[in-house]
Amino acid sequence: MTLVEVVIALAITVLTIAGIVNGYIYCMAATTKEGLYMAANDRALERLEQARAAVWDTASYPAVDQLVPANFSNVVVNLDKNGTGSEVTTATVITTIAPISDTPPLRRIRVDCVWLFRGTEAVTNSIETCRAPDQ
Repeated sequence: MTLVEVVIALAITVLTIAGIVNGYIYCMAATTKEGLYMAANDRALERLEQARAAVWDTASYPAVDQLVPANFSNVVVNLDKNGTGSEVTTATVITTIAPISDTPPLRRIRVDCVWLFRGTEAVTNSIETCRAPDQ
């Protein structure tokens, strides 16, 4: 073997190992992001269920309406720890309640869970539904 062949073989080996390491780093980041995405989705769904469980009874006297924006202020929650185990990712859960129609009474509930991936990439998980008063 000549020196040129050895150098070329070594360069190919270095490029292959660098590709494997970069692929591993990418997969770890994608797995971490997906775990945080699922945790944020769970937090948004949790808030949506709280809004769906609020009493909104127009048939009773006096009418009871707990499905108002004042009852669902923005909250900061902790998501699962990231892959290193040293940092905790926080998210802000924002609930928007808006009327759709008065006859029949119908409201739109939208929950956004906003968080930062690695402190720079903003990610928003959104869930939206409609709700009528209790029967």
